[in-house]
Amino acid sequence: MEQRATVEAALRHTEERLRLANRATNDAIWDWDLVTNHVTWNEALASAYGHGLDAIETTGEWWISQIHPEDQNRIDHSIHNVIDDPLAHSWSDEYRFRRADGDYASIFDRGHVIRDEAGTAVRMIGAMLDLTEQQRTRAELAESEERLRLATQAAEVGFWDVDVIHDILTWPPIVKRMFGISADVPVSMRDFYEGLHPDDREATSAAFAAACDPVVRGLYDVEYRTVGKEDRLLRWVAAKGRGIFDDEGQCIRVLGTAIDITERKRAEAELRELNEGLELRVAREISERGQAQDALRQAQKMEAVGQLTGGIAHDFNNMLAVVIGSLDLLKRRLGDTDARAERYIDAAADGAQRAAALTQRLLAFSRQQPLSPEVLDANKLVAGMSDLFSHSLGGDIRLETVLGAGLWRTHADRNQLENALLNLAVNARDAMGEGGRLTIETQNVHFDDRYVSENFGVPPGQYIMIAVTDTGTGMPAEVIAKAFDPFFTTKAVGKGTGLGLSQVYGFVRQSGGHVKIYSEPGQGTTIKIYLPRFFGEALEAPRTALKDLPLGDLQEVVLVVEDEPTVRQFSVEALNELGYRVLEADGALAALRLLDAHPEISLLFTDIVMPDINGRKLADEAKRRRDDIRILFTTGFTPNAVVHNGVLDPGVELISKPFTVEQLAAKMRSVLER
Repeated sequence: MEQRATVEAALRHTEERLRLANRATNDAIWDWDLVTNHVTWNEALASAYGHGLDAIETTGEWWISQIHPEDQNRIDHSIHNVIDDPLAHSWSDEYRFRRADGDYASIFDRGHVIRDEAGTAVRMIGAMLDLTEQQRTRAELAESEERLRLATQAAEVGFWDVDVIHDILTWPPIVKRMFGISADVPVSMRDFYEGLHPDDREATSAAFAAACDPVVRGLYDVEYRTVGKEDRLLRWVAAKGRGIFDDEGQCIRVLGTAIDITERKRAEAELRELNEGLELRVAREISERGQAQDALRQAQKMEAVGQLTGGIAHDFNNMLAVVIGSLDLLKRRLGDTDARAERYIDAAADGAQRAAALTQRLLAFSRQQPLSPEVLDANKLVAGMSDLFSHSLGGDIRLETVLGAGLWRTHADRNQLENALLNLAVNARDAMGEGGRLTIETQNVHFDDRYVSENFGVPPGQYIMIAVTDTGTGMPAEVIAKAFDPFFTTKAVGKGTGLGLSQVYGFVRQSGGHVKIYSEPGQGTTIKIYLPRFFGEALEAPRTALKDLPLGDLQEVVLVVEDEPTVRQFSVEALNELGYRVLEADGALAALRLLDAHPEISLLFTDIVMPDINGRKLADEAKRRRDDIRILFTTGFTPNAVVHNGVLDPGVELISKPFTVEQLAAKMRSVLER
């Protein structure tokens, strides 16, 4: 009896320890009697998952029912596979377990099967480990790592790792790119040392050795140049890192970051160049203040002359519109009945067209004409300017042209390009004095990455080149550096404004091109204009015979708005001749009344410059009332009403005065059939 009491006391002590252990743990411990299907839970089921022990069914089915529906069948099969296998003694799996509040916890569950002598499972004891917090931590860590990866990728920061013991170098693609190496190419420390610029190799190697030195343990903080292994491009890299040492003080690894600072170095070099010349420039500008004031007065005078020229050209264009249009109508009426009259008409039309061309040059000078880029064959343009060059150069200077075969086309403003070439030719004439040779050459060129790296701001690609070369006095380097500066000139007082080359530079850059000067004192000068190659189809429109004019229809009603009576009369007659039904108004108010009274109006043909309400405001109001109406503007010059930054606003249709009947006919069909 005494021995039995001792055993029972020991058993009670063991059970008490087990009960206290069950209460102390956060794991939900379960004891499943497989014979009676009774499950005993510890208090963690309530404290961790909210299920009160007195409010649940203590059966295996209740436990399975709390598992997420997507996991139930899998867990039911896996646990019974272990129970039914006489040789199996342990089970573990992961699933989602429903808390009392309806949320699900991520669980890692494991259990031990107890069998009788026959191998039949009679009991199973296990514990549920809540993985929810661990998974949340892992997710947060993964998210943090992803943010770090995206941040370093956005900042273009590359990490590197050197295993000093085994001489293994780890570079991600971004660092390989800094050394001109493809992403899939393996690298070694030899690639690092050989990729360093020869002038930077010694200092960079010394800094790395100091970072590995157990005594120095220096911070690896260097900037060096690399020479691309595959592309041979020069780059700048800023690198930082530290050595990792073991307990014995031996360096086992060096970890760090690298950033491509090529653009920063390039900007610093440009800033340094500007600063180096700043004091000299300030002193020079102070001493030349009087010259600057003269230049300012000259610029103000040029602006005033430009405004005056633009106004005169506008009025002149209105008159020419009547002259050219009337001659067109007269020629159509006469037909082939009177050859002499036809010659007179052609002669008058030719004179009027020359006057119109002169007016366009005046408008270009006054900057009241937008850029109108078109597809150009530079060879044809240069050849067509031969007479103009000859007249401008005089008899003492010999003109030669070397036109490249198979020259690509470009997309630029014809008039502005002609003005640029004429400017260069006149400058060359002045540089040669009495006698010399002017050569105009064209050819195709390609700017590769190396050329672009040496000429900051120039996009790579294919260009057409037009070079103007003279045998004049040439220019020293300091003059070349300032040649494109506005108001800079080497000519005598009164011989030049200093705006010629700056206008050439501005036009070429606005057209997406590049301009370069090559010159030495006594060796002449070459100025090369590079314009981007045009990719696309641009067929020249065939000349349209009078009888083939695109005609209108009486069902198409045009409202003509023009404050100048003679111009309005010509426009109305020309449109009638072309088959349109025409209404006319002398201003915006009258036009709006007609627009309300005639809903059949298809197109509004309006002058831009009119008193009170201009053509653009009229068009906006017409569009507000009739969204489907087509608009065609006309003007003797192009004000800011339809032009911004030197080009027509998107969707604006414009025909410049003076225009011919043929031009009007084609433009009308283009707008109506758009």
